[in-house]
Amino acid sequence: MSGYEEHLHARAEELEETSELAGAVTEILAGASGAGVDPRAIVSLRTAITALDPADGAPAPASNGSGNGYRSDGEFLEAVSDAEDQVLDALRDAEQLTERVIAALDSAHAGQEHAQQDLEDARQALSAAYAMPTKEKCDGCHGIKSAAIAAAEAAVAQAEERIRDAERRISLCEDTSELLDPLTQRLQVALQALRQVPHDLGEVYELIYAFIRRGGKMPHPGRWITGETPVPA
Repeated sequence: MSGYEEHLHARAEELEETSELAGAVTEILAGASGAGVDPRAIVSLRTAITALDPADGAPAPASNGSGNGYRSDGEFLEAVSDAEDQVLDALRDAEQLTERVIAALDSAHAGQEHAQQDLEDARQALSAAYAMPTKEKCDGCHGIKSAAIAAAEAAVAQAEERIRDAERRISLCEDTSELLDPLTQRLQVALQALRQVPHDLGEVYELIYAFIRRGGKMPHPGRWITGETPVPA
């Protein structure tokens, strides 16, 4: 009866595949690099990519491009926000699945305990059946004893099968947890890293933002932080 646990395990394997999320963040990193964003402002994107696709190692250094990236900080931050939402959805799915796995594991343990108690009871009934006296002049006692033995043996076999099934369910739940625990940690790291990007951006470009808020204009049209269209040479 491990079909439900198998379904949970299959779902965990689906969630564990986060390379698509890593690819989305990698595109953001490339777009920011192409816009010439200061590397210090996007270091958290690299952290997020590594967390989402650890097998691929650290992302390769992004080139500084030549104006083929994000046209403004608003466009860049919107892309980061979209990626954050995707990672958050994946994290919620993983956390909800973890709760279901824990409940399934508790149920399997309870089933194992009940089956173990039933096995002990069946074994006692079997011992009692074997000890049933019979008369030399049979008045049906041999048939009664044989029926009692058969019934007890069947109960023993059923309880043993329930125990094996519970053990399979427990093993599946434990294997699923071994997938979900590190997955949840990786998603948490990626989410925190993405949430750090606006802070890093504001810190690196603090003086520029303060200058713009006071009504200042950037000296070079087309700089990504102003959102202006480059002026043809």
